[in-house]
Amino acid sequence: MTDARTGLLHAKLSEVLPTGWRDAAPFGFPHQVELAVTAGVFRAQTPQANTDAVVDFVMRSRSHSLLDDLGDLAAMGVDGVVQMLGPVYGDSNVLGVPVLRAAVVHGAASALVEEGVRSGEDLRVAAVERPDAIEGAVLGVRGLGRVTWEWIAFLSQVRLRADPALNGFVRRTLDEPKLAPEETSELLRLTARRFACDERDLAHAIRELLRSRAA
Repeated sequence: MTDARTGLLHAKLSEVLPTGWRDAAPFGFPHQVELAVTAGVFRAQTPQANTDAVVDFVMRSRSHSLLDDLGDLAAMGVDGVVQMLGPVYGDSNVLGVPVLRAAVVHGAASALVEEGVRSGEDLRVAAVERPDAIEGAVLGVRGLGRVTWEWIAFLSQVRLRADPALNGFVRRTLDEPKLAPEETSELLRLTARRFACDERDLAHAIRELLRSRAA
């Protein structure tokens, strides 16, 4: 049954995913979790070019750091993160919420450190072993929603379980309203193998398709 569903999902996705979707997903910062958190906060609401500019500024201003210790980011305080982001982006606010993006970056780093997560590898392991705790800690930060968390996870190369939007899309595509999130995750893994790509790239392409449809 799984083979049949995987084949059907592969066929359906081949019809709707845009040309070049495999190459559209950014590699991310699997060994620079500070950049992944920072870039994720911006990429959730700003164009890729803006996020690239932020990342470039941070990498140049902190060229002495490996940028893979959230403890360093948390220790800066909000004012320190404002300075780290520079004069163009340091005082930018989250859309729809009167809170600095710098405060969101700092809050996410602090929340993860409290969960014992400091490096990119820590985050990948913890997100698999303690998904509810990690997701709850991050989503508890004011101004940080599910889309932002998805971007942070994606840029950290974290394997996320299927969220409601992704699960709903696969349910509708396969016409299986009782499909569980765990089943969706496994189907995506197997379907990605058929596409000869990583599961993260396929999930990213579907999320981008859903966002474009919503827009």
